[in-house]
Amino acid sequence: MKFPNWVQKYSQAILFILTLLIYANTLTNEYALDDAIVITENNYVKQGIEGIDDILSTESFTGFFGFDKQLVAGGRYRPLSIATFALEHEFFGQNPFISHLINILLYAFVVVLIFQVLQKSSRVATEAAFIIALLYALHPIHTEAVANIKGRDEILAFLFVLLAAKWLLYSQKNKFLVYSAAAISMFLAMLSKEHAIAFVVLLPLCLYYLKRPKSELIRAGLATLIPAALFILIRYQVLGGMQIQESSALMNNPFVDMTTGEKYATILLTWLWYLRLLIVPHPLTYDYYPYHVPITGWDSIYPWLTLIIVIALLFFAVKTLINRKFYGFWVWFFIGTFILMSNLFFPIGTFMNERFMFMPSLSFSVALGYGIHWLLKQKTYTRAGFAVLIIVGLAYSVKAIDRNRDWKNDFTLFTHDVQISENSAKGNCLAGGQLYEKAIEQSNTSQKQDLLQLARKYLEKAIDIHPTYNDAHLLYGNTLFASDEPLNEVMPHYLSILNRAPRHQSAWKNALAVLQKGKPKNRLQWYKKLNSIDSTRFEINYQMGNIYGKHLNDLKKAEKYLKRAIQIKPGSIKALKDLAVVYGLTRRYKASVSQLRKVVKLKPEDASAWYNLGLSLNAMKQIDEAQKALDKAHELNPEQKRVVIRK
Repeated sequence: MKFPNWVQKYSQAILFILTLLIYANTLTNEYALDDAIVITENNYVKQGIEGIDDILSTESFTGFFGFDKQLVAGGRYRPLSIATFALEHEFFGQNPFISHLINILLYAFVVVLIFQVLQKSSRVATEAAFIIALLYALHPIHTEAVANIKGRDEILAFLFVLLAAKWLLYSQKNKFLVYSAAAISMFLAMLSKEHAIAFVVLLPLCLYYLKRPKSELIRAGLATLIPAALFILIRYQVLGGMQIQESSALMNNPFVDMTTGEKYATILLTWLWYLRLLIVPHPLTYDYYPYHVPITGWDSIYPWLTLIIVIALLFFAVKTLINRKFYGFWVWFFIGTFILMSNLFFPIGTFMNERFMFMPSLSFSVALGYGIHWLLKQKTYTRAGFAVLIIVGLAYSVKAIDRNRDWKNDFTLFTHDVQISENSAKGNCLAGGQLYEKAIEQSNTSQKQDLLQLARKYLEKAIDIHPTYNDAHLLYGNTLFASDEPLNEVMPHYLSILNRAPRHQSAWKNALAVLQKGKPKNRLQWYKKLNSIDSTRFEINYQMGNIYGKHLNDLKKAEKYLKRAIQIKPGSIKALKDLAVVYGLTRRYKASVSQLRKVVKLKPEDASAWYNLGLSLNAMKQIDEAQKALDKAHELNPEQKRVVIRK
């Protein structure tokens, strides 16, 4: 069976246009998920071209956190995609339309390159290459990489790998030029995402399966190995080596609380989930964090089933190494592009992610495409082949278009996917956070309370799944406070964070803000607990001194904490004034005058300080100076009645 001439003639244009159409509805989407880390809240990206030097010379998350915070094992060095975001910011500002458009165009080029590489390999018929590229273009598992702007690292890495493959397949002419172009493409691929380094082996292996001469294999090996060595050297200079230190935080290492047996059984379960999503890509979710994927042991059938499949595929792949049957290469392609993201050798920060199938899924498309092409070649099965192609193509297209809508923005994505990943601590936390933010924006009291109630539901679930999840406790405390719950309900959540992470700035900020309200004695109780965690904070000492003096009339303790507050922050006007009041009430006027003189020196326009200074000087019988101070107070605040001291 041959496709109509117009399909063969315009194959590349058809693939390109169809890809654009499938993802056209992402053009109205906003930023979502990790776009904050690499775009909207990345300080280097927001500098435009000036920030590119920092992007190239630091860990990939540094522009967001402000320091090298290697959240996941080994750190991340993917400067190329982040540099493209900086260029976009330079010329277009923060413009999600432009970013989405570029992602779509790059993906369309990837699809066309897949067709070209398969076609030029001389082992794949043009019709089969078209079907494979079409299935790859339409597969919904790619929506995370394409619809989420941050996924450009995946797209660029594969784009440059395919360019390198294309150059190597054309290596018969202008050998120096094509091998140089292949080497440059490989280097750019690794700068986009590290796991492109797998093609140091896969590209020469591909030529081996294509039965190219040994001299060509050696040259191809050098064309991939040299840029890989250069990349590793640069990465070493930036990150300080390839040390893999596993995180102890559950959200960055989902296996942290598992036994070794549970860890590897659960990893094998995720591999089976990947296979299921390749065959039936539904439901899709961004969130495979603990414990959407359940902890699994070897008493489950699924790890054993995965092992059987893996052993069978490895046996098949090894066998094809001998007879050099090209279809065997695609098993190695899947293994090579997947193994570094599989959690087998080091934790990647989550159980799994759909974007990790961006490259490996080509092997599935090849298998499915070959199957459909075989049906089309059989006279008795031609209709069946067309039926399968149409049904699969339509199902993929509908699912991909529908899934693109979920990536509209954080609110849409998080509140939708939490219905799928209902046992994920992160998913529940992020959904609760979005609902909290939406509630704060509401002017309608009833709608606000409904949103807060729903936010609390998700945040409670997050804490139930992961009791020491700081982000969830922080948001839950915020939500309770916004719901006008008492301090005794709100504060335990901030306190639980600070007991685990005494330097958690958001928890400190929110706890101290919340304690501005409430009954003095209750507030004091929580200030004492905060003080036991960190006694060097000015605001805690000041507020304790203020409460003891103003509300509880315990001037001795008021003096103690106000003095400590001033030691921490010597220029604090409010602490100096309050301590002066304590001295005045205890008739230590000389000490009161000393504090108030500091105040008026720091803030000469403070009428109340001048007034109190006048009263203290008067109590010390320094009448002339007292009158001058009182006159100054009246001058600064004419509304205050002028006081004249009788001599």
